[in-house]
Amino acid sequence: MAIFRERPYGNAQFLVEIDGVIAPDVLEVHLPELGLEAEEFRTGSDQEVTSRKFPSRPRFGNLVLKRGFRGDLELYNWWKQTVSGNPGAKRQLTIHLLSENASGAVCSWRLKGAFPLRYAFSPLDGRDGGILMETMEIAADSVEMF
Repeated sequence: MAIFRERPYGNAQFLVEIDGVIAPDVLEVHLPELGLEAEEFRTGSDQEVTSRKFPSRPRFGNLVLKRGFRGDLELYNWWKQTVSGNPGAKRQLTIHLLSENASGAVCSWRLKGAFPLRYAFSPLDGRDGGILMETMEIAADSVEMF
């Protein structure tokens, strides 16, 4: 359950779980946008020329995870399962926002029926010497906050 307080929480303390297992070294999370489609409707006897809008189906944007590549092929293998049509490739992801002292979750996002859409790496650059980042974009059937 989300914990309310007067001042906003920081964004640096979080955990990512994939099917209940903590995903190590995730450095950046782009949470999905939540939206609704609007349906337009107008009855034949309506005096107004314009239609009325009603909320329709919810839409869930994609989650993006970024982490330093350690040679672990877990994300790649998940992407391969999805490409091959394996019905077991859908997972449950939970993102936990932690308090500043990391003593516990203050809010969480749960994505059900999640599967990877895109798997990518940052450029290899011999002049830079930075960290090789792997990025995964993930779609989900539903998203809930708690």
